[in-house]
Amino acid sequence: MELNQGRRQPAYQLILTWVLVIVVMNVVGYLLKKASLSTMLTSFLEEIVVLTIVCLANRFWLGVPIHLKSELSFWQQVKTNGGPVFFMVMNGSLLVTAKHFTGHSALLVLLALLIAIFEELLFRGVLLGGFLRRFANNVRWGVWLAVISSSLLFAASHLINLSHQSLTMTVGQVLMAFGFGLLTSAMYLRTGSLLWTIAWHFLEDAQVLVNTGLLQQGVNLPAWAGIGPLVVYGGIAWFMLRRSKLADVRARFLN
Repeated sequence: MELNQGRRQPAYQLILTWVLVIVVMNVVGYLLKKASLSTMLTSFLEEIVVLTIVCLANRFWLGVPIHLKSELSFWQQVKTNGGPVFFMVMNGSLLVTAKHFTGHSALLVLLALLIAIFEELLFRGVLLGGFLRRFANNVRWGVWLAVISSSLLFAASHLINLSHQSLTMTVGQVLMAFGFGLLTSAMYLRTGSLLWTIAWHFLEDAQVLVNTGLLQQGVNLPAWAGIGPLVVYGGIAWFMLRRSKLADVRARFLN
């Protein structure tokens, strides 16, 4: 099949979009705190604002196609996502067995869904899709260059957590986020549906927020705690995006 790769996505557009989102999130968060709004309401408003910005930027500037519906059957998608589905089940179990589930917990679950939609739309939908078009001419390494680039930006975004937690915990989160980015990228590319990555991201964040709280007070993981997830997630991503599968990915996203 001959691929119609279209124009190469300028990398500066993708980087500027990411920088804009980070800046706006910090500015909006600062202004809302100055207005003495609650942390929960501030978080909701931040996510709504940046989600709107990402949608507008992609609609009127970037133009990266977002894939939601897969051409694969449901069971083919489950089989393709075998490893990630295992983690999804674990996250779901931790969520439904959480102690003291209250109305506040329900708000945290709703916030987790909003976060998942925003972050997956930005990092997997827009940035990964954009980097795929940027590196489209590199048949051998283009897919992996796109995956690594978008995952690095996703991981770097977690440095914002330094505003309310320790350096060691933030480093651990950055490592975990990089691995998570690699694996969710593989899920999106292999199935052609962003809904899978949104679902896993939602379950991951929801169980963490419900079990530890919005600011995860009292939790202080060491930096090395992120190495295990990075290795495991990265290994599964490598298997899912092994060389024999890259042609299918390119046909799905670059035709």
